[in-house]
Amino acid sequence: MDRRVITRELVAAVGRARTLEILGEFLTEARRARIEAVLGARLVSVAAAIEDPYDPHNAAAIVRTAEAVGLADVHAITHKGPVLRGRRTARGAFQWVRRHHHRGLEPFLAAVRARGMRIAAACVEDGMPLALSELPVDRPICVLLGNEHSGLSEEARAAADLRFQIPMHGMVESLNVSVAAAVALFDVGARRRRELGRDGDLDPEERADLRVSWYARSVDERLLAALARKHLAAQGST
Repeated sequence: MDRRVITRELVAAVGRARTLEILGEFLTEARRARIEAVLGARLVSVAAAIEDPYDPHNAAAIVRTAEAVGLADVHAITHKGPVLRGRRTARGAFQWVRRHHHRGLEPFLAAVRARGMRIAAACVEDGMPLALSELPVDRPICVLLGNEHSGLSEEARAAADLRFQIPMHGMVESLNVSVAAAVALFDVGARRRRELGRDGDLDPEERADLRVSWYARSVDERLLAALARKHLAAQGST
């Protein structure tokens, strides 16, 4: 059974607080402290997105970068099915980031704008896009990148609220998409934190939900399943 399903069943049976008590017995103090520190620095007001990723290794690397920056969410716009999977490049990272797959541009736009986010599209083009450092961070923002071959679609560029470029001072005209994501996300993440005046912006409910999820991910899946069976059986006998 899927770890997330097991966790939901345990929470439904005994409640969130009791679930944390049960799982917390199997976590070291250092692990619990690390979880609290990372939760305190999680940003939901900055997100990453990639349209039609071509190379799954680059998509996985973007997940890893987003987690390192402290972002809560990464989006993929693709008709190919889930592409933000746990690969070697993202080992230890993909399970800590919420990954969202959208089968088209419109569902992505609806999901991101429902959270009040501006969409900032990374573009390599003539014209007058903003420099990366000029992107406003006074509101939640989603950084949208295109794929390695054709960049962003015309539709995505047109739908974006902002367009930006990463200044290039050498002979090359563009960066690998995972490198561009790293440059953009670290810049936007740092400036958003300065704007907020704090490291993270999870609301109490999101923080509590993630805490349960991360406790569950920190124990062996067989142990998690055994604990769930034990407490579900106990609930059933009362």
